[in-house]
Formats: sequence, C-alpha cells, structure tokens
Amino acid sequence: MSIQREWQKFVRPPRYNYSYFDLGPECIQLPQGYLRKHERIITNRQNCKLEMSFFELNPKTSNCIVYCHGYNGCRIEGIKYASIVAQYGFNFCAFDFQACGHSEGDFITFGHLEKDDITSILQELELNFQQKQFILWGRSLGATTIQLKEQPNVKGLVLDSCFTNFNKLAISIIQKQTRLPKFIIKAIIFLTKGSIEEEAGFQLNDIQVHCNSNMPTLYICSDKDSLIKAKNSLKLYKQHKGIKKLIKVDGEHNDSRPLEIIQQICSWCKDRVQMQQNNYIQYNSVPQVARLPLELIYDSNIQSGMQSSYNRIPKNPAIKLKNQISIQLRTSCRNLHSAVQY
Repeated sequence: MSIQREWQKFVRPPRYNYSYFDLGPECIQLPQGYLRKHERIITNRQNCKLEMSFFELNPKTSNCIVYCHGYNGCRIEGIKYASIVAQYGFNFCAFDFQACGHSEGDFITFGHLEKDDITSILQELELNFQQKQFILWGRSLGATTIQLKEQPNVKGLVLDSCFTNFNKLAISIIQKQTRLPKFIIKAIIFLTKGSIEEEAGFQLNDIQVHCNSNMPTLYICSDKDSLIKAKNSLKLYKQHKGIKKLIKVDGEHNDSRPLEIIQQICSWCKDRVQMQQNNYIQYNSVPQVARLPLELIYDSNIQSGMQSSYNRIPKNPAIKLKNQISIQLRTSCRNLHSAVQY
C-alpha cells in the first residue's frame, strides 16, 4: 500500500457520476404555482467552472435556500428537496463544489477553498436572479464550509453533521476506507502532511471550526453516526449564544433524512426569514421626524403621554411641534457637534 496514494484518494475521492436527467424536469407543478429550473455554469475565484441548479418559484420570491453537499457528494443530494422547500415560500439552489460532481477542480480542500465557492454562488443569485435573503443549508463537508466564512445577506444556517476538526475527520475517513489502526493513520498523516499541503494548496490545521457567530443556527446530528460523531454538533450548539435549535435524528452518516425532518428544517427557515421581515417593518414604521439645528436642545417635559426618553425640559423661548413636545433654543450650547434627532 502506497501512503501517498491513500492520501491522494482522500483529497481526490471518486466523483459522483450523474446525468442531467437526474437533475429533474425543467418545470415542477406545485399545489400553488410552479418551479422553473435554471442551469448555470459560473467561474469561481480559482478560475474553475462550477455547475449549479436554481429552482425559481412562481409566484416570485427573493428568499432562497442554498444547499451545500457533503464529502464525495454533489448537488443531486439536495435537488430532491426543491419542491418541498418551495411549499414554504423559498427558491432553492444546489451546486457542485469544485472537484465534485460536474464542476472543475483537482482537489477537495475541506472548506478552505470551498467557502469561496459559496460566495460565487450567492453573487450569481443576487446579480442575475435578484435574490436578497439566504439560508445556507449544509451537510457534512458543506456544513463545515458554511461556518468558515461569513457571507452577506444570510439570515440563518442549517448544519447537518458538521465536523469541527480536520485531523479527526481524516482519521475517521481513512480508517473506514483501510481498516488500519488509528496510531498507524496518525503516523501516515504526520509523515505526509507537508507534501499533501503543498500539492493541495492548503494547511490542514486551518480547518478548525469554532462557534464565533450569533447567526441563527439549526444543528442536526445523529448518535448513530460513526463517521462524524454527534459530539461535534453538540459542542457547537453549547458554544452558540444566539438563536439556536438542535434536532437529533436516527441513522448513519449518509442516510437520507425523513420527510418530517425536512419539513422541520423548512419551517425553521421560514421563521427566520419572517423574523427578519418583521424587524425590518418595525424599524421602518418609525415615523420620520425633523432634524434640528445644532443650537437646539430638547428636554423631557413630555405632554400627551409621550415616553420619558426625552430627558430635558424647555424654558425660553419654546417652539411647539406637531408631536406637542416643547423644545428650547439655547444659544449658549456651541459645543454640540452632531445633529439631534427624535
């Protein structure tokens, strides 16, 4: 057995072979409306061509769920969810990471370069399909990649079977493939680390995941997963300080998720987008008010039951505005450098 050959199989796993027939029909009829499929080829930052499928809901929406597949996977993983996602008011996008499926590329870098693939996909959706709000849904490699880079206009994350440490993942995968003892695999990693990093173009120790964001996140894991232990997701869940939810499922690492779990994921995603929209409406419903000259200072002799957040009282002269708050002109205040707005 060649150690170098085993490592190359690890960063160059066999591609999942599929036909364009497997990508589904051009149009999917729904109980209300329909889905139109768009096939696109875009170029990522490494000048590799990435293939993506975008399912556009009619009636139109600017909310989109982007599915990021796992190790040795491809977009076929996620396409089966498109019609379910659409029933919750989302467009859906699935794509092949570089070196996976029909996309170009020589090496899988376990998130190091793949995180920029996500950026390229989001840019395509924003510019050419006018998508404004995103939920990133990843499984295994995809779930880890999502966390390695903060992306714009993302309102929530779905992390299914995320790994947090590359070295531990490498040991698990190689042990599954070769049945070698762990101490031998650790020695292989130590001996070949430098050459693999040079050939693949990334540092193995760079792939470390810590929960440093308050982004709303749904964690999914299985106690029966022998490849990526549930403790990875549980650790991130405990570290997370923002909105979070944990779903435990049955089954091994590559088992399909049952329909009720997919429906729970879609419902959670819908809640995240609605929360963002409600916050936007509430913020923008605040009435517009006058901007005062620098010499004006206001105070809190508030009439008509107004809140006491205006904390000074006018004396002389007084100007009465529509909201019946009296304000005072104090010509002595010359050190005020910013306009006061209320």
